[in-house]
Amino acid sequence: HIADNMPPSSDPSPEGGSELERLETLTGTLRGKLAAAMARKADGAAGGSDAAELVAGSGLALLELKQLNRRVWELVGEYKEGTQRANAGVDAAELKLQNLQYEKNHFLREITHLRDFRQDAGPRIELLPESEFAAAAPEELRGTSKAADPHQFHLNRLELERRQRESLCGERDARAAERTAAAERNAEKRAFLEGLQAQLASLTTLSLPLQRLLEQKHTQRWNERRTLHLLAPPLRALYVRAVAYRDTAARHLELSIVGNLAEAEA
Repeated sequence: HIADNMPPSSDPSPEGGSELERLETLTGTLRGKLAAAMARKADGAAGGSDAAELVAGSGLALLELKQLNRRVWELVGEYKEGTQRANAGVDAAELKLQNLQYEKNHFLREITHLRDFRQDAGPRIELLPESEFAAAAPEELRGTSKAADPHQFHLNRLELERRQRESLCGERDARAAERTAAAERNAEKRAFLEGLQAQLASLTTLSLPLQRLLEQKHTQRWNERRTLHLLAPPLRALYVRAVAYRDTAARHLELSIVGNLAEAEA
């Protein structure tokens, strides 16, 4: 209310009305005496003395008139101050009213927006069926039924969906980390095996003179290793793959290198 924001009233007392009435009375009296004095002065010498007495008698009335005039101006100043304070209160109340009106319009727009909101306007979220939700949701999410509070029931279903998706994302990240670690370990083992194969080939080459000296019986694997380094790199790679396929999938497959071994070694 505007009256609540108004400063306390400081209007002049009702004496102001009596002072104004007294001022009007004195003004009328002085006008009458001055008019009588002017009339008597115009009659002659005798009238002039009476006029002087009227003028002298009007001095007290003039003093009282000045006092009343000063008091009237003081009252005018008090009225102006009271009016300014009242205007300040009105301005403050009007500003507050404008702020409240702005907030009211804002809330009305939000209410209209919410009433016009359609759930299917945005991307649709696939939720668990209500039966599965009742079985999978924890106790704090199953406390509200759809009949009692449909909105809260829907929020609880969304919360369960969020928790499940966060859990699945955590598992996905853990599996991705395990896969990365396994790939790194496999790369290290592959590098080790490749280096080991080269070392074995080198040992086989170094052991050939000793095997010849001892006249040991050459096994099939040894013969293959012996002749493998004599092949060109493309043929060597093809032969290694064929041997691997024979050892793992086709035991009946026979592989041999045809040619003069002595000339190849020479």
